[in-house]
Amino acid sequence: MNRIKFIILIFLSSLTAEIRTPIFLLHGFLGWGRDEMDNFYYWGGKFDLQNWLIEQGYEVYTLSVGPVSSNWDRAIEAYYQIKGGQVNYGVAHSEKYGLIQKPKGKFYEGMYPKWDENNPIHIISHSQGGQTALMLEYLLKMERVGEDSEILSKNYKGYIKSITTISAPLNGTTLTDIVMTSFPMTIKMAVFLGAIYDDGFLEKYYNFDLDQWGLSRNKNETIREFLIRINKSSAINSKNLSQFDLSFDGSMKFNQSYISDPNVHYFSYSTFCTKKTKDSNKHLPDLKMNADLWLSGTLLGTMKAPDSTWYQNDGIVNTISMSYPFRLDGTKEPNCEFIEKSIPGCWQLMGQLHIDHHQVIGHGFFNEDIQFLKDLFGNHCNILKGIK
Repeated sequence: MNRIKFIILIFLSSLTAEIRTPIFLLHGFLGWGRDEMDNFYYWGGKFDLQNWLIEQGYEVYTLSVGPVSSNWDRAIEAYYQIKGGQVNYGVAHSEKYGLIQKPKGKFYEGMYPKWDENNPIHIISHSQGGQTALMLEYLLKMERVGEDSEILSKNYKGYIKSITTISAPLNGTTLTDIVMTSFPMTIKMAVFLGAIYDDGFLEKYYNFDLDQWGLSRNKNETIREFLIRINKSSAINSKNLSQFDLSFDGSMKFNQSYISDPNVHYFSYSTFCTKKTKDSNKHLPDLKMNADLWLSGTLLGTMKAPDSTWYQNDGIVNTISMSYPFRLDGTKEPNCEFIEKSIPGCWQLMGQLHIDHHQVIGHGFFNEDIQFLKDLFGNHCNILKGIK
């Protein structure tokens, strides 16, 4: 009798393992993977968030896509990292932008090779990762004639169970336009943040991952020399880089084609760390914002914007842009407040968090609140677990 109970228990355990849906963490602009940055994690900073979630019983993986690449390129890379195989950006896309269609250094074993409509995934994304997740969803459902890229040649419906966006510029960030317009002498939006590191931390541990442009870093080439070479290449002015996709115009172009899937569960977390000034509708950083974001937070809160509702921000992204995708003609994706049980096809608003763009993933000079990360991600993964 005990033996029968034991066999039943093993069978039920295997069933539970079968239906457990894996979670993939998708980083934003200038993000990195687990094997970079010497154990300073994109997801958690000094705290290994992925490992902690695994300890809580979740199956979790961290993706590592091009930190300054376009959402198309990042989505293609994400697909092959999950499924496995040789990265293939597509015939038409590669010809249009002059890319190496199948970079030799981008072949992956696959984190979850059995990924299909019967084995879907959850995606939790931060910042540009939110845009990339939507691009991945979009490309999975677009069957293109004459393509030899696996993801582009077939229609893959049902592969994604949920998409969660945190501090995501779903409708762009005005910081991109401000930097490109007001500071033309910087090394463009895509690389200027990394230019201050010469023979330092990034020198050893960071990879800009631009093999598709023929811009792999050469042996004995310093990070500054590599950045200068990037700046001189045709890539820097291309619309196939993050600087266009993150802009208001670039986001609106994508949103015009994007339609939410009625079978996918969407969640969006918004963040802010500014307050309105006494004499106007403009915003300035409040005391919760880390010092490294004060300048960008001030620019976002006081300079070029579609209207005054765009001034509130988290130091990198306008808060109004984080809730759900909308379009220039005034149409928007279905949206609703999240109440206890998730419903598919609607962008479920998870509220506004009073925290800056970096602190929400565990980075910051002033505070590194590990308990906040445990509560936020632990509670959200529990919501995902409840989706059938």
